[in-house]
Amino acid sequence: MIASAPAFSMDDPAFVEKVLKARARRLANARREAVAAESGLSVLCFQVAGESYALALDCLAEVLPLVSVSPVPGLPRSLLGVTNVRGEIRPVFNLHHMLTLPEPDANDRFFAVFLRTAGRAVGLRVNELRRIRRLDDATLTFPHESGNGLPQRFIRGISPETLIVLDPQQILAQDVLHDRRADYRRSQ
Repeated sequence: MIASAPAFSMDDPAFVEKVLKARARRLANARREAVAAESGLSVLCFQVAGESYALALDCLAEVLPLVSVSPVPGLPRSLLGVTNVRGEIRPVFNLHHMLTLPEPDANDRFFAVFLRTAGRAVGLRVNELRRIRRLDDATLTFPHESGNGLPQRFIRGISPETLIVLDPQQILAQDVLHDRRADYRRSQ
């Protein structure tokens, strides 16, 4: 004789209540997991001179292949030059120079990671795009706590996997982005 499974009916109030409670627990767990996943810092990971770096997604305007850059005479080496993006001229920084890393081969393929600013977007030349991931702020060590040899001004923190999170405010605070002549004319 084969034992049959007990028959449940949607008309049985006890069965319906049991199903609804199980569904409510499943949905509540999914919400807790989603809230836990939302906490932290979402970053775009990329490579510069073989090192892993990241920038927070909320400070980025866009990411594009870097086709051409026109050098601007008389500006510091930290500014690679300018590029034309849909008719808008945008400055592009040389992260290799800013982070005291070896310069890449001119024939390498590059990308521009554009930081969002109040005015125009400012690009950073990177070698390779990696992925988007979430970091826990509590696990980041800060430059003054580590002897990594990098210019600490531009570093927000370093993850346990040695992913270096850059500080966009410090990058955008460089003097080369501010027109001192305009400041001088306003003061006259």
